[in-house]
Amino acid sequence: MGLRFRKSISIMPGVKINFGKKGTSITTGVPGFRKTFHSSGRVTTSIGIPGTGISYVKTENKNREHHIQRQTRNESSTYYEPASETVTMPDYTESEFMYDTSYTEPISKSVTKNVVTDIHKITDEVIDWTEIMVNPYPPDDSYDADLWKYFHDVSAKVLSGDIDTYLQVINDINPLNDLLDYGTGFEFGTDSPLKMEVEFQINSDNINMPKNSTEYQDYVCSVAIRIARDMFALLPVQKVVVHATDKNVDILSVCFDKKTFLNLKFNFINPSDTISKFEHNMDFNTTSGFNSIPLLIV
Repeated sequence: MGLRFRKSISIMPGVKINFGKKGTSITTGVPGFRKTFHSSGRVTTSIGIPGTGISYVKTENKNREHHIQRQTRNESSTYYEPASETVTMPDYTESEFMYDTSYTEPISKSVTKNVVTDIHKITDEVIDWTEIMVNPYPPDDSYDADLWKYFHDVSAKVLSGDIDTYLQVINDINPLNDLLDYGTGFEFGTDSPLKMEVEFQINSDNINMPKNSTEYQDYVCSVAIRIARDMFALLPVQKVVVHATDKNVDILSVCFDKKTFLNLKFNFINPSDTISKFEHNMDFNTTSGFNSIPLLIV
């Protein structure tokens, strides 16, 4: 795959227009607050106070029709610079570096049960941040050299537990971008380098199954497990807390601890039963479906 780079032009203080092969985006904001509008309809909002851990990143897609792609952004930070600085990043739209992009088929109204309840079976490959930090160059030509360099540049801060860098990596890599057909409005936040919280809106209208069916419960739980797998693969955290909402009603809140989570046999688990192995709030029955629950405070 040939290298592709995104060009950024400052058109006024705090506003940049970015040109990439897959489209154009506009980034606005100041340190602590950035918003990027992409021509595909994707909008990313980054809010935070550098150095305090009070921050989150939200990604949503304003268009119903969209492509499932892995993309990084041009506003990445390195461990040589503060997280609020902006540098030009390569435009990775289908990176073959460390990610499994085989599961990119959008779901439809006629989707079968096993497709939406097996979402958790595919995940991103785990990033070995220590290996990347000590090796400035990839092991061989099968790795994308520019993406390796990006990870190498931020690896020291990631391993030191710098929360701002965690959120910057999420913003740049978009690890959940291939889940936009299953959930929208992903929000990321944390007050500890040992955990990451993710809140998302389940795309219930995309699924042709009764909302009080056990298949629908498995669908929601499968998406939550997949989110946790991708977060554990990307960041050196010990806990991933996932909150799911359906039409602005909180329906699932679960805290996955890494030790228990990594011992799961993901190809054989039942998603709903698996949630019960972890601290969680979920109220589901075959009469009313999901009921409103309080979110966990972890």
